[in-house]
Amino acid sequence: MKASDVMTVGAASVHPDTSVAEAARIMLQHRISGLPVVDKEGKLLGMVTEGDFLRRAEIGTEQERPRWLELWLSAGELAQEYVHAHARKVEDVMTHDVVTVKPDTPLSEAVELMERHDFKRLPVVRDGKVVGIVSRANLLLALSRRVPDLSGVAVDDLAIREGILDELKKQDWAPATTLDIVVHDGAVELRGTVMDQRVREAVRVVAENAPGVKSVTDNIQVIPYTTGWV
Repeated sequence: MKASDVMTVGAASVHPDTSVAEAARIMLQHRISGLPVVDKEGKLLGMVTEGDFLRRAEIGTEQERPRWLELWLSAGELAQEYVHAHARKVEDVMTHDVVTVKPDTPLSEAVELMERHDFKRLPVVRDGKVVGIVSRANLLLALSRRVPDLSGVAVDDLAIREGILDELKKQDWAPATTLDIVVHDGAVELRGTVMDQRVREAVRVVAENAPGVKSVTDNIQVIPYTTGWV
């Protein structure tokens, strides 16, 4: 999938001279955490997010620190904090260096950027202009539409067992010889041993995702690895 497959088209945006109060109202109205800042032609200039409004004089949350600590900061740094806490226009509080994606950016790459930078949304840009937004909500919506409902799929027990084993063989974390899988009328029983609780959980998820499975009973035992050294 690509960014264009899940992005919101026609997302709300603001201009550099939009007031901080108006930007906050737009975020609340649309229930979003950030807004692209664009010029009159729609060119992306920056991004303003809820994080830019945390340290504000109006609500008494501007940065405060002991006087002696301020001596370690330059006049420029202190002035920048003042602007962020008191400025009335978006252009004074927005982030200028914005991470963006293109419409044909693979969705996996967009998610990697969101994870790496802890972003909730990414502007989608073509020729410098914002054409959409990819947000975490967009990803949730895409997930809800694509997760298959396997409950009504009719598959015989042998095919279910082989399907689970085939998927396990593809995974580097899966034990090769310590698991036993029993299937009867679509009910799967997992037996055997693993050395990590996380591996046990992953095996269960593999079984639950196999077409035709009606239920999964997990009887796998976790035996932590020991070196034998005392």
